[in-house]
Amino acid sequence: MKHSFVLLAMITSGIAYGGYQVTQQTGQLGKNHNVTLENSTTFSLGGHPVKVGDLIPDITLTNSVLKPVETHGSGKVRIYNLLVSIDTPVCVEQAIEFSTLAEQYVDDTEQLEFINISADTPFAQARFISERKFSQKVMFLSDSYKHEFGQKTGTNIEELGLLSRAIIVVGKDDRILHIQRVPELTQLPDLKAAIMVAKRHI
Repeated sequence: MKHSFVLLAMITSGIAYGGYQVTQQTGQLGKNHNVTLENSTTFSLGGHPVKVGDLIPDITLTNSVLKPVETHGSGKVRIYNLLVSIDTPVCVEQAIEFSTLAEQYVDDTEQLEFINISADTPFAQARFISERKFSQKVMFLSDSYKHEFGQKTGTNIEELGLLSRAIIVVGKDDRILHIQRVPELTQLPDLKAAIMVAKRHI
């Protein structure tokens, strides 16, 4: 556990808020693949990798008021914005940008869902939401209990028990339309590109 806290501290050290690079690069998911931090520290990914065309695994996550939320059957196009941890500045920037974009597509919310997922506890997510003015159109879901989302999508960072930074778009039929898993944790995924994919499938 102490090892995990040290590694998490490395993610937050020496980084200022804002101005993070958006990348179009993507890495593979699952066992035998890695993600880097500041291009010097390497972490291993674990779990079963998903790919475009697969059904999103049937997973129960928890929202910030401890209600279960399923990944299947909403009948809407979903954009899952995977955050490493809400207590890191890169993730704060990622969540803010995602919320800002959600406000721009408010007219599509009957058919389009904006969802943040992290391995933070629901209580930590509730604190985070209360501290910042996020769009009410954005949901926060926790994968803290069994890390089921990370393990069933291949996005789990094994050394940390956290999710690798990524974006996954899922269609109305629960099939995955788009995946970007950022190879370097100090970079942001291309959220706008993911939203364009989602819009085409509304």
